[in-house]
Amino acid sequence: MEAKKPLVGFYGDDFTGSSENLAQFHRNGLKTRLFLKVPSQESLLKAARDLDVVGFAGTARALDNSQIAAEIAPAFEALRALGCTFLQYKICSTFDSAPQVGNFGFAAEQIAGRAGKYDLVVLAATPDFGRYTAFGNHYAKFGSDVTRLDRHPSMSNHPRTPMKEADLRQHLNSLCSLEFANIFLPEIRDETTLAERLGNLFAEGKGVVFDGVDNRDLENIASALWEHHKKRPIFAVAAQGLAQLLGKHLAKQKDPLDLLEVPTSMSPASNLLVLSGSCAIQTGRQIDVAVQSGWVALELNPLELTDTRAVAHRIGLIKPQIMENLANKRPTVVYTARGNAMDRDQFADVPPQLIGEAYANLMVAARKETGIQRVVLAGGDSSSYAVRKSDAESLTIKVFDQVQHGHLCELMGGGLDGLEVLLKGGQVGDVDYFIRVLRGTEK
Repeated sequence: MEAKKPLVGFYGDDFTGSSENLAQFHRNGLKTRLFLKVPSQESLLKAARDLDVVGFAGTARALDNSQIAAEIAPAFEALRALGCTFLQYKICSTFDSAPQVGNFGFAAEQIAGRAGKYDLVVLAATPDFGRYTAFGNHYAKFGSDVTRLDRHPSMSNHPRTPMKEADLRQHLNSLCSLEFANIFLPEIRDETTLAERLGNLFAEGKGVVFDGVDNRDLENIASALWEHHKKRPIFAVAAQGLAQLLGKHLAKQKDPLDLLEVPTSMSPASNLLVLSGSCAIQTGRQIDVAVQSGWVALELNPLELTDTRAVAHRIGLIKPQIMENLANKRPTVVYTARGNAMDRDQFADVPPQLIGEAYANLMVAARKETGIQRVVLAGGDSSSYAVRKSDAESLTIKVFDQVQHGHLCELMGGGLDGLEVLLKGGQVGDVDYFIRVLRGTEK
């Protein structure tokens, strides 16, 4: 009898995005697990026996190209060893990447490359998050508006990966030497045309960049890709929209008794610690609302985190106050920025690794010293390093929050078993996000 293998394997280029991607597969009842480091092959094979989706959470979004090559190779080697023939390199749905930082075009060259082992696709659209691609150009919601990415108030001015080009093919051309072609909305909405276009472009050795403005578009894409992957392995550079609709497609093919029940309501927490390394305008608004509700907010100046020794010094100064607040049931936010333009400009060159190291220390200390039940880590780059530095080994999704995408995760290993963590991207959530996480969503 052939050993069961996961249906899909993915690597996420930051931890917040990785957990979100896992949640989108999980919401469909698939059995999933996210590893925070690559375990031994024996441990991975044992864990994967019961899994539909295996993910690895990484930090490539904050790395240069030489670091990316070293970072992603072990993860994809492990996924190939599991027998995964549908691989995803999970990217942010805002598609931000730069030639020297977080270059997912370079990553595609490394894994899919020119050797012809994988057919390469790119899908950034994630309609449920307000991310749309139409005729090759990418758009994102900002408040009640939808703006082209190169005119988005936050993403066009991102401190590390500013998006100055909304045409995805043009942006990819700045990242790598691979050749891409578009498949546009009218072609996606005709199943026969979609299959023919896919086959023709792959035969020409081209990567495919998809449009997508609603979930029906992504459903057609996911179905076509899954059918195609039965002939040739797929490597998808894609946001969580693919996970959502591919997960839906795969769940339909499984025995309903083999699908998990998916809780969607979050219980209240007795207290909450928020550790924010995000410069996003929306995160700044969320901090403001928490402060207006009586929470304590403490600034951690990232310019003072110059090395590991400096991190230890700054944490030594701020930790007693944080622990006292938590012991006295006072919800606390520690932040490096409040979402204004000055913050983004000033902190552009601050290494997220050091912010992550600081927050890992605080999270572990809070768990051990106060027994805190729930923590929010905000900011894709810094939270990635915080979780990795915490020594936790893996996580699963405990609650899928389809309203604000504040999925409740549970850590395993490293002395943090059972700690509930929400990994929040900078733009994710309404202004009351932190209040909601504390109060829960049960009615």
